[in-house]
Amino acid sequence: MDNYAILLLDEGGIIEGNKKAGEMFGVPRKSLVGKTPYEFSPDVQPDGRLSKEKALEKIRLAFSGQPQVFEWKHRKAGGELFDTEISLDLIKIDKHPMLVAILRDISATKKAEEERQELDQMFRSIVENSHSSIFTIDEHFKITYANDMTTILLGFPNDKIVGRDFRDFLDAESAAIVGDNYVRRQRGENPPSRYEFNIVNQSGEKRRVEISSTMFRDPSGRLRTVGQVLDVTERRQTEEDLRLARESLERRVIERTAALTGANAQLEDEIERREKVERALRRSETKYRHLVESGNTIILEMDTEGRVAFFNQFAERFFGFSQAEIMGKSVIGTIVPARDSSNADLEEMIRGIVSHPEEYRLNENENMKKSGERVWVVWTNQPVFDESGQLREVLCVGIDRSELKKSEQTLAAQALQQATVEERARLARDLHDAVSQTLFSASIIAEVLPRIWEHNPSEGRRRLEEVRQLTRGALAEMRTLLFELRPATLAEADLGPLLHQLAESVTGRARIPVEVTVTGDCDVPTDVKIGLYRIAQEALNNVGKHSGAAQAKVELTCFEKAVSVSISDNGKGFDPADKTAGSLGMGIMNERARAIGAELKINSKTGQGTTVTVKWQKPVKEVTNGGN
Repeated sequence: MDNYAILLLDEGGIIEGNKKAGEMFGVPRKSLVGKTPYEFSPDVQPDGRLSKEKALEKIRLAFSGQPQVFEWKHRKAGGELFDTEISLDLIKIDKHPMLVAILRDISATKKAEEERQELDQMFRSIVENSHSSIFTIDEHFKITYANDMTTILLGFPNDKIVGRDFRDFLDAESAAIVGDNYVRRQRGENPPSRYEFNIVNQSGEKRRVEISSTMFRDPSGRLRTVGQVLDVTERRQTEEDLRLARESLERRVIERTAALTGANAQLEDEIERREKVERALRRSETKYRHLVESGNTIILEMDTEGRVAFFNQFAERFFGFSQAEIMGKSVIGTIVPARDSSNADLEEMIRGIVSHPEEYRLNENENMKKSGERVWVVWTNQPVFDESGQLREVLCVGIDRSELKKSEQTLAAQALQQATVEERARLARDLHDAVSQTLFSASIIAEVLPRIWEHNPSEGRRRLEEVRQLTRGALAEMRTLLFELRPATLAEADLGPLLHQLAESVTGRARIPVEVTVTGDCDVPTDVKIGLYRIAQEALNNVGKHSGAAQAKVELTCFEKAVSVSISDNGKGFDPADKTAGSLGMGIMNERARAIGAELKINSKTGQGTTVTVKWQKPVKEVTNGGN
């Protein structure tokens, strides 16, 4: 009992204490007499209760005959706190009830326990926040613990994982491998502790994982296994891609070597040829490096910030930058302009390549040399990942196609020039066919009008009205042709007046009266207005050329969220089932309707005329945002 402090207490306090008690509280042994236990305690115990109140309660219970064993926080005379385990027992000396208090300093034990709890908490935090899946299983393969990353990997909530057989989450082949290794380890054998297999997540997707496991016994002596699993699916795929790429490069080197060897076959005998092939194969890797450095292909690597990490010799010659000038520099402002000649944002494109390279496997963009010259390059981009599956860099292989681009631009300019010539010819033809013919008819009527007026004024007035309609139609036709020459004028005009002008043009050209009705105010996007105008123009051209109608009608109805244009005639109509009859401009009208997101309907019956209706409705998003 030398390591225990012993106190003898009566109802008034301490009446005796051993030497250890004085040492424990840091006071002379005699100074203990007359004191109360709570005088050597802090004001409050760890459970929040007042030391005096709690001590008196324990003493009272002990005096009532109930032995007390409890832990207590004490304070030495110097103020240092320490933990004790106390037992209070009732005894009688000369028939006087007294308490024997035995105190054991448990500070070291307490500290060790707190350190253990802190260590447990630290390890739990590490496990819960690990980027790897960590779990434990018992001797029956039942999962007894799984961290958050395990739930992410498997796609199941934690309560659907714990308690299940681990093999339930594996494919058949992997379940057999894992089970065999586990049984071998239980038998005392030494199977691999790190190996790969396939897991099957909730969606049915197979993922390749690498496991590292070890066995231990829990406090009850039961065998347990802790496993750490890392998803290596993308890494293995990248390794496979690189392997295939390496094999492909080696095949190309072999093929080129064979071709060179064949060219020199007359200069070497068979033995020398074989030795040369063998040496060339051994140097395949060197040749690959040589191809990268000296081939007529731009090869560079960018890190995840868009900085140059590798620049081959051809790239140096092509762009005019030396290794010292370009390495570590951003490609933006060096070999890639922030914006190209068409004002496209290339800086945003580079950010996209280094953040989502899978979306930019192949791209073509404008680049620039050190001299400022702009060039066009076709790029193939391959992401390179590190062992943890994180993007490390992007391998970019480029081919100069500036000359091809110039040729394409030349051809485009020639095509534009040819289209301009053809458009001028068409306008001249339309001017001759429509306007000239109309004016010629008007001039003929005007020449004979005086004689008609002398003999029949009523007929003269009718003919004069016909001349007026012809000249108005010619004027409308001229305005329509001017719209073709100046598209900006068409974009600025309102849809209602445009339809009136089309109607007058058809009336003057085909002598068919066309009535135009406009209901409401139309505020539609320019491309929609032009599309509706072109459809109406095509429909009215069909009325004038093919319908044989005596009259036609155009109705424009403008709603808050929609616009409808209807063109109808009382002509001969056609059978929609007859593809030949129904093909007159119908395909063009359908294409124009689809281009603006409109619905086109054509109703016609033989002998009952034709109605063409096109309806455009504002998109939902545009309506929700007030049309912005």
